[in-house]
This record gives sequence, C-alpha cells and structure tokens, in this order.
Amino acid sequence: MESFRPTLPADVPGILSLIGSILREHDCVLDAENEDTHLLNPGEYFRTRGGEFWVVTTDGPATIILATVGFTASAGVAELKSLYVDPSLRRNGWGRRLTNLVIDHARSAECNRLELWSDTRFTKAHALYRSMGFQPNGERDLHDSNASRELGFFLPLN
Repeated sequence: MESFRPTLPADVPGILSLIGSILREHDCVLDAENEDTHLLNPGEYFRTRGGEFWVVTTDGPATIILATVGFTASAGVAELKSLYVDPSLRRNGWGRRLTNLVIDHARSAECNRLELWSDTRFTKAHALYRSMGFQPNGERDLHDSNASRELGFFLPLN
C-alpha cells in the first residue's frame, strides 16, 4: 500500500535514489550537488517559494520513496517540478494523481497558469501532460552534464 505526504528532511536519500534511478533509465545522471541543488532540501526550497514537495511512500516499517512531485508559485504562475514515478507504480494513475494534486494546490494559491519543463527523453510524461490538457510552450537547452533539452508545457487554471 502506498500513501503520499509532504516531504521530510529524512526523505532526501530516498528522493535522490529514486530520481537517480529514473534518470539512469534515460542514460542520464543526477548531479544534485551542482545542478539540481533544490533536491538536497526540497521541503525548504519549495515551501519558501510558495509551494510544496510531496513524496509517495510505502506503508510499513521501512519507508521507500516511490514517487515525487513539487511546485512553486509566484505572481499567479505555478511551476510543476520533479514529477518522478518508480516503475512499480507506473500505469497505476500516480502520475495523473500527483499532477492533479499540484493543479489543485496551484488553484488554491490563486495561480491562473501552471507551467512545467520536461526533458525531451520523457515521452510518456509528455503524453500524460497532453492528455490532461497541457499545451506546448517552447523548447530550451539546459547546457547541463546530460546535454538536456526540455519541452515546455502550460495549463490555464481559470
């Protein structure tokens, strides 16, 4: 059985492990120390930017992080970040459920637009976003260690 909750500092090793393993599926590496520093203290990072960071965990004596999502909010615009789902939970609605969680909280924060950027290699995530009404919003190169290129998406919230 799985449940979700706001992240705790003790979750960071599990978060890094999950995201690192998913990036390896796409021949990428996680460099939290230099490129994704927000993952070293995601609770503080997202909460001080008007948002939240959630984890999906196993229930039981050993907590395992199985999915993550976060968002920031400022000046009526929210940004969805770090949606990662372990292969064991894929095709079970967790990506959609977590995206809807962000949509609901962005609306509660009086945002009228939700934006996100997603690596071009994450084609299944793009299909999810499109199925939920997100529209294309450009492309960008990150100039990072993975030579990442990202697609932008947005969803009007009003």
